[in-house]
Amino acid sequence: PPPPGAPLAAAAAPPPAPPAEVTKPAAPAAVPVTAKWKATVYGMAEFNIMHDSTQSFGESVGATVIQREDTYAGSHGRTHFTTRNSRFGIRASAPEFAGMKTTANLELDFFGNQPPTVSEASLVSSGTFRLRQANIKVESDYVDLMIGQFYHLFGWQPFFFPATASFFPVMNQVFGRMPQLRVGHTFKTDPVNLEIAAAAVKPPQRDAEVPDVQAALRFGFNDWKGIHTLGAAGMLIDPLTIGVSGIYRHFRLPEFSAAPVASRSADGYGISVDAVVPIIPVTALEEPGNALTLTGSFFAGTGIADIVGVASNVPNPPLPDGATYTPNLDNGLVVYDANGNLKTIGWKGFVVGLQYYLPPSGRISISGNYTQGWNDRVTEENGYGALRTAYNESRYIDGNVFIDVTPAIRTGLSFQYSEQTFADGVTATNERLELAIYSFF
Repeated sequence: PPPPGAPLAAAAAPPPAPPAEVTKPAAPAAVPVTAKWKATVYGMAEFNIMHDSTQSFGESVGATVIQREDTYAGSHGRTHFTTRNSRFGIRASAPEFAGMKTTANLELDFFGNQPPTVSEASLVSSGTFRLRQANIKVESDYVDLMIGQFYHLFGWQPFFFPATASFFPVMNQVFGRMPQLRVGHTFKTDPVNLEIAAAAVKPPQRDAEVPDVQAALRFGFNDWKGIHTLGAAGMLIDPLTIGVSGIYRHFRLPEFSAAPVASRSADGYGISVDAVVPIIPVTALEEPGNALTLTGSFFAGTGIADIVGVASNVPNPPLPDGATYTPNLDNGLVVYDANGNLKTIGWKGFVVGLQYYLPPSGRISISGNYTQGWNDRVTEENGYGALRTAYNESRYIDGNVFIDVTPAIRTGLSFQYSEQTFADGVTATNERLELAIYSFF
């Protein structure tokens, strides 16, 4: 012990403080990856119940002859249950390269061809795939390319389609899809966009050797926009748009003989004028309430029955001695007359529709459409007074109510009236009531 009076030893020094933790630099902000493919799966599950006043139609009204009242099918009704209009698609986008954007699209539904002897149960419950779209789209600042199966350029499809629960085509509607090679460009300005395009399209007759040629232009007035729906699918917002398009096609058939050696040729053509006109415009897709839009389409041409929603099965006259003539072309486009001259079959018609989105939300909408078409060949003067497989005038009217139950579920109720007048002046009619439920993904 220290001697008395000695100072106490200094207290032990505290241990040194631990070194301060090194501050880590902040993690760099995430950089979006743009050099990878992007894929989108889309489609819908659809359920339809339809009741017809005649036994004329399958699920689609379209290009089908109505059975007359003096037949069994024309005096008895029919009810359909179907899910075959359900569909799915895949859209894949490649990384941008040298200013070019490339997108591939594949879309299928269940309206594929079935054997002619298939049972009713198998037809409805075991629908086969049908190729709706299979195409490649390449976009750049200078030119856009569409390669593969898509809607016809004629009629600027599907942009001007009406709003309806009916399956397309409705009667007298420009409609169709075919493999094609399309080139186009859009000239954009603040007030107006101008789009021009041309396409070489698979023709209705491969033995003609010449593709269909289609060309089109359309104007979009950007300061006047409205809501419209293509069929029963989701809403779109687009400017007031007017389109004009044309088609040229060539036919070459064996001469009218049981043992042909030479050929005969004819040309088909058509023009379509289409419009989407916002009567009560809107400024945003999210605020569709009170939007009112007019859609319209007019067409005229000859040899184009396969793409204008009409039934035009006009037979050739009989050959002498009961001989059989076998054409290499689907019926309804051209026909030989009694003198052996090859004639194209002409049609003209129009579709006009209104669609209104109830305020405040627009989740309830109503639409109505009227169509009419005329044929210049099926007349008594041309010897078709007894023909039952084609008509010379047709009308179609529908009214639709759609309710968006949720963003993914829509219901629709539709009444559809169809009327056809034959060469002998007799008119056949069909009335359809349809309930539709859609789930979009």
